[in-house]
Amino acid sequence: MFLEAWVSYVRAIFKTETTWSLLEIKIPRQILRGPKAMEQIFSSLHTFIGGPSVWYDFYWDGEVQLWYSFEIASFGGDLHFYVKTPARHKNYVEANIYAQYPDVEIAEVEDYVSRMPSTYDALQQAGYELWGTELNLAKDDVYPIRLYEEFETPSEYSTLDPISSLIEVLNSIQPGEEIWLQILMAPANTSWQERGVRYIKDMQKSTRIVTESAEGKKVTVDRTPGEELALKAIEHNISKPGFQTMIRYVYLAPTTIYNKNTAWYGVLGSFNQYSSKAHNSFKHDSNVRTATEWFYYPFLFPTWRQEYRRRKIYSKFRERTMKESAFFTFLFTRMTLSPSHIILNTEELATIYHYPSNIVLTAPSIQRIESRKVSPPAKLPGQGKGAELPEGFRKK
Repeated sequence: MFLEAWVSYVRAIFKTETTWSLLEIKIPRQILRGPKAMEQIFSSLHTFIGGPSVWYDFYWDGEVQLWYSFEIASFGGDLHFYVKTPARHKNYVEANIYAQYPDVEIAEVEDYVSRMPSTYDALQQAGYELWGTELNLAKDDVYPIRLYEEFETPSEYSTLDPISSLIEVLNSIQPGEEIWLQILMAPANTSWQERGVRYIKDMQKSTRIVTESAEGKKVTVDRTPGEELALKAIEHNISKPGFQTMIRYVYLAPTTIYNKNTAWYGVLGSFNQYSSKAHNSFKHDSNVRTATEWFYYPFLFPTWRQEYRRRKIYSKFRERTMKESAFFTFLFTRMTLSPSHIILNTEELATIYHYPSNIVLTAPSIQRIESRKVSPPAKLPGQGKGAELPEGFRKK
């Protein structure tokens, strides 16, 4: 217990000393690149961010593996895209986004959560109410979700942008309502891929049926098409780098117009398009969701538990808190707010979060750039070090 307390203490110091930058991504009128471009960004970021390398960094300096937060915020239907990154990685993140989306504009902005009171109690005093949750996977995370390639067709007129459903939901809220969604991600090691390999071997053993024919010979019956599809999906899933991921969102509104249905059913419904029988699916984490009744576990003090969960999820969203390992928290995971930690690979992340292409119909809901920025010609006077200015020009 002392070791756990010490590690928590030094981690808190390390996090306090870490500076962060919030970047707003302004979308141009047309983006012709799809989720594949976003997958390239996530692949580049996977190998860049590091963590503690030796025991000294972990136990004495409290160093933790830092993470990124890719976010979408809807202010009364007005959509904005953000990336929160450690300040030391800001230039690298910008360079990777510009490399895949050269027409976007990136600006460092003030954190939008500071528009609201800093605590849930102060939020209530201001006349607002909150509903929030985290998303989990219905199956083991070695099973992939439905990927963006399955939304594409040879005809550009029938191709769907997977993020369009979420954009429509976020665009449908009234003025005064707000929905904030964040996808926290930190590079995962290869242990989840090794677990996936073991999972495949176990499935191959358990799903292969051996029977005896009338002649007494042993006959091997092939797996069903659904089982075969699931095996191929898992093999494809673990072939790409993965991120430790948390998906969290909150809905805020004045008590006079508060209606949690859009956040509860609408946002989850937009994530349901990524599910199928051979794949995984998203669901609310019942241990985190700010909906408690006497018939929900642990059945006691539902009002108190709801207030507690609202305070915790609001503070966790504002701080972009990422789950960390602990020695003794397993004793209390069902009684307290336990974060939903899942592994998603770069392709899965690009499916659920990318910048909307020109296929998305709700153009008025997104602040778009009406003009393009281009670099100046290479042979302008005064370009480069030591360049001589033409006669009549002077240096300031």
